[in-house]
Amino acid sequence: MLSGLTNIFDSITLTNTVVKILHVNAVRVLELRDELVAAGLIQDQDFEWEYHQAEWDGSSFQAVSPRHAVFRFQNPALATYYQLKWT
Repeated sequence: MLSGLTNIFDSITLTNTVVKILHVNAVRVLELRDELVAAGLIQDQDFEWEYHQAEWDGSSFQAVSPRHAVFRFQNPALATYYQLKWT
């Protein structure tokens, strides 16, 4: 299924296509990372990922930035696929 996606974008040279997932906890992010590895992708070669905790305003106790994960894919077709699948 993924091979069809990659063939469509063979001529595109974009790199580090970002998929950002808001309001996700760290456990779920690790599950998503494991899903990519189980699909045969190689971390730090095919994709990179980061988890960011929420940032809080100390005076009003409201989140300035929500917790989120960022996945960067080398192949834009994979980024599109997982963006549609996860969000």
